[in-house]
Amino acid sequence: MKYVVYVLGLMWIAAGSCLILYTESSKEWAKRLFTQMDPKKLALLPGVFGLLLIISSGSTGHAVFVGVIGILSLAKALLIFFNPGGLYSSIVGRYPENISDQAHRLSGIIGLILGTVIISWII
Repeated sequence: MKYVVYVLGLMWIAAGSCLILYTESSKEWAKRLFTQMDPKKLALLPGVFGLLLIISSGSTGHAVFVGVIGILSLAKALLIFFNPGGLYSSIVGRYPENISDQAHRLSGIIGLILGTVIISWII
């Protein structure tokens, strides 16, 4: 299972690096992804990611932390899938225009750090 954690951590690092280095392109890609893709299909990505993190958390040194990240990812998937009270729709409706380049870079930095931390905690 540690190879799954390696792959997920490297994907996180790659995504964070793209958000930092190619801010404008990643902003446009995210805008197209969130506005054109069916939310029920989009919910698969964090759902699978969270499920894999929960299953493979035992192969890390800090299983509770990695498991909590997986649970939060599953909660995000459920929020996207069920869209209670139009919450997801209202967030996506404001997201592309209202978020600054610095906020995108900050989320890239957070992703880069989390990916590095998760990889470094593999036993």
